[in-house]
Amino acid sequence: MVELLVAVGIGIFLISLTVVVSDTFIKRARKVACIANMRVLHSSLVAHVTDKGYWPQMEEDRFDYTEEEFFKFWILATEPYGMSQDSWICPSDRNVARIHGAMGSEYFGSYNVTRFDKAPATPFRWNQPWAMERGNFHGKGVHILMPDGSVDDSQNPFAGR
Repeated sequence: MVELLVAVGIGIFLISLTVVVSDTFIKRARKVACIANMRVLHSSLVAHVTDKGYWPQMEEDRFDYTEEEFFKFWILATEPYGMSQDSWICPSDRNVARIHGAMGSEYFGSYNVTRFDKAPATPFRWNQPWAMERGNFHGKGVHILMPDGSVDDSQNPFAGR
């Protein structure tokens, strides 16, 4: 009987350890996928600037975009350069697809992109972030996409610069 209790105890311990470790791996995998999405966003924005000679331009006098209009503009502007609707969603932002799907929104995402003027060098001139996550999905602040393609967290965005 004692041996059975010890075996069951060891089994429960191993199962609980597996659950904790697998949760950690899942969180890390989501973070890596989010960083990959932001690097694809960087590549598509660089390709747009290279192809068209300017940063994607939203209407300059308008700042009252709805969320769906904002993401529709950016998704359609970057789609020819490899950015899909799925790439605009951080895997850790679990609610965005569910909420927007229930609302009937066709365009939505987890990343907010900076607006620049039409000068082709402006996005590269300053060390200003190109995009940021909408929320702290990974526990160390939002991810920030920098002009060199690096992705840092908001707790230390200019490390080594």
